Amino acid sequence: MMRRLLLPLLFALFLSPLQAQEQGATVLLDSLLRAEPYIDAEVIGKLKARAPVTVVERSGGWYQVRDSRNRSGWLRMSAIRLGDGSSAGGDSGIGQTLRFLSTGRSGASGVTVATGIRGLDAADVANAIPDHEAVRKLDRHRTSAAEAQRFARSAGLRSHQFDYLKEPQ
Repeated sequence: MMRRLLLPLLFALFLSPLQAQEQGATVLLDSLLRAEPYIDAEVIGKLKARAPVTVVERSGGWYQVRDSRNRSGWLRMSAIRLGDGSSAGGDSGIGQTLRFLSTGRSGASGVTVATGIRGLDAADVANAIPDHEAVRKLDRHRTSAAEAQRFARSAGLRSHQFDYLKEPQ
């Protein structure tokens, strides 16, 4: 039994680095192709819903893609679905195992719909440099509960009860 599981797992492990480099995807809705991974970046083209693209790279909540006309640009992660919708790998046990290992899903589409975007990837964290001065600046903006209530009354804001953080000792 263990040998039957080991071979597909080893195959999937060796295959996954190849799949991670470039991956087929489909545009979910009419989208603007941007020059950089920012919402205010220059628009370099438009892509129609259901257009096939190839994902080249990821940066935060953006994917760099290449379209059928070989244009390269950036789309929000939520605007595309990974996978080309084909049944590559077949419906065999090996195909289902590969889909499950690469996407966490065992369905025919082999795609995961939910997207978690945190804005940082492993490289961002590994290369982070602490900015202690910025933290000290933030501490200067701290206010007490009494000051917040005075400000709210002077601005005509309605009062809502929230627990305040305890003062540092």
